Amino acid sequence: MIKKLNSLTILFIVTMVMLVLMLVTIQRPDNVSEDYSILYPELFDQLGDVDTIKFKSSQDEFTLYKQGEDWLIKERWNFPADFNLVKRALIDIAEAKVLERKTDSSEYHPLLGVEGIEDGGLSIQVTLLNGEQQVAGLILGNEREIDKNMGPRQFYVRRSNEDRVWLAEGYLNLNPLMLNWIKSEVVNVARERIAQVNIIQPNGQTATIVNVGKKNKFGIPRLMESTVFKYEQLGYDIAGTLHQLRMEDVQPLTDFSRGDSEVVTAEFITFDGLKVTSETSFIDGFFYSTFKAEYDASAVKTAPEDIQQADVLKSVAEVQQEAQKITKDLQSWVYRFGGFIGTNLMRAEADIVTETGKAIPMPADLTGFGQ
Repeated sequence: MIKKLNSLTILFIVTMVMLVLMLVTIQRPDNVSEDYSILYPELFDQLGDVDTIKFKSSQDEFTLYKQGEDWLIKERWNFPADFNLVKRALIDIAEAKVLERKTDSSEYHPLLGVEGIEDGGLSIQVTLLNGEQQVAGLILGNEREIDKNMGPRQFYVRRSNEDRVWLAEGYLNLNPLMLNWIKSEVVNVARERIAQVNIIQPNGQTATIVNVGKKNKFGIPRLMESTVFKYEQLGYDIAGTLHQLRMEDVQPLTDFSRGDSEVVTAEFITFDGLKVTSETSFIDGFFYSTFKAEYDASAVKTAPEDIQQADVLKSVAEVQQEAQKITKDLQSWVYRFGGFIGTNLMRAEADIVTETGKAIPMPADLTGFGQ
């Protein structure tokens, strides 16, 4: 029995040593005389020609394509992609630096995470195209653990149609999920511009908050500075709903039905005459909103001095152009929001103000989409 155990132990040790030697061998740099400092040496000069980016992984498969100056997502009703994310990804791929040359044996690809998706791999395949012509193809594998937490990271990568694996350095944080490439900012209206917000319930009852004469200070008309909100920052939060407003998801208006759900209308009116109107319904645990905008000359009023000094107010022509763009960009879509934003778009006055001494601490934003 002791002999048998010793034999098994020796076999296990030998196996582990062989495995370690194999890993060391495939991760050890080869001696090369060529200059491999940039993964794609010519790509940076070709970025202007790239008009299509294809992503493929075990989690998702989608295509971004360029139309004019915009990037759109083909499989998401041609909804806009986040231009900054696309630009950053292209630059990051073009600037990726080779640190070491690794194995060119395909049998070791799974160990480094660079096997093909067709083979059941977990890599991310990214293809850059100019029309139908491939400009570059990247298979992004495992990240190599390094001590530093900031700055460029290290990944095992492979060029498309090549077996050779490289250890590359760069900001290759290429998200494999389509939803993470969507342009999530719906609209952006500075909180300082807001003069008044009206939230109108289906029965016609209206809750109104107004700027009380000082930047970022709000109250209801009959109480003004004496207003006691449900929690101290509530007026500030409601007025700032459109400031860098971000969604959770989106769908075409033509595919959407509110069913029997009630619709609450919210009007956001600025000192310089912009009026943005939302219509929101609560359906199956989510808030769904549509938006439109207009220039309302009758709403223009003199802003408090500290707001004028903030340099956020716009001219008539600028507001008219802004209103047209908001309506053009948003009118065909329905946006889904989490509870923090959605609740503020639907609040009745009883949910906004309270009596002295009954205010509650500001609730935590658990949605990730708060202001």
